[in-house]
Amino acid sequence: MKKNMFQLRFLQSVLFIFFFLCFSPQFSYATAPKSVDLIYDMNTQTLSVTIKHQTLFAGMHYIKYVEITKNGTLISKNKYGTQPTGSIFTYTYNIPAEKGDVFDVTATCNLWGHKTSTLVVVASAPLAETPAAPKEPVVAPAPIVETPDVPKEPIVAPAPVVETPDAPKETVVAPAPVAEKPLPEKITIALNVEFDTAKAVVKKKYHNDIKKVADFMKAYPGTTAVIEGYTDNVDKFNNPENNIKLSQARADSVRQYLIDNFGIDASLITAVGYGPNKPIASNDTNKGRQKNRRVQAVIETVQTK
Repeated sequence: MKKNMFQLRFLQSVLFIFFFLCFSPQFSYATAPKSVDLIYDMNTQTLSVTIKHQTLFAGMHYIKYVEITKNGTLISKNKYGTQPTGSIFTYTYNIPAEKGDVFDVTATCNLWGHKTSTLVVVASAPLAETPAAPKEPVVAPAPIVETPDVPKEPIVAPAPVVETPDAPKETVVAPAPVAEKPLPEKITIALNVEFDTAKAVVKKKYHNDIKKVADFMKAYPGTTAVIEGYTDNVDKFNNPENNIKLSQARADSVRQYLIDNFGIDASLITAVGYGPNKPIASNDTNKGRQKNRRVQAVIETVQTK
């Protein structure tokens, strides 16, 4: 009798555990993280990870791991036993990084699924240099000082008056070249800048090459440029968006280099990332992949002959 009673209670316990696991709100509503947003502050060397993850009981259903990879190497694996109140929360990590470094961050739920996001570090410090521009208006008064010396030139002015009687015929001819000016000629210049794997930093050896582009744009005001970024076909994480983001970061780096180092108007330059599309060499060799990790600056203007 006691044996049968023990067996009955054991069976009841098993059935209770089974129904608890099947119909418990915690397990039936367990979800993977919906989003992982990344922000990196170059000034404080801080990586902010904002996670959206809905839970009914933060002590039983939570983000257990946050793994951080930089340039393909795991540098931090953070373990948690619960998550902050609310479905959206942020963790911050002090991690040194340079312009062009690539972060991959994976948030893993303790019950169900994970989410990974990628961020390419882009320096924002050059914006602090813009306040130096106000010094230029101070130089403007210099021409006012020179004006007192100019009154002597009106005395020389009568000389051209003597020549004008002989030159009326030339004045009549002058309008002719004005009518011949609308002879448009489109000029396109291609610039090749190559990058290291998973990097978006412009090397110093390309300074003079980029300077040629800046000199051309200054010589022909109104010239516009499209900076096109490309990568090779290497994709360690099987995520095509990584190469698109990396190529965009490379194009943005060259665009910012023209603005910061040569004073080119930002409104005249746009940047586009094409990822591994449009290779110029074979991706089967290291040399070919190096050529494909590049940025091309296509510049167009209308020049009159």
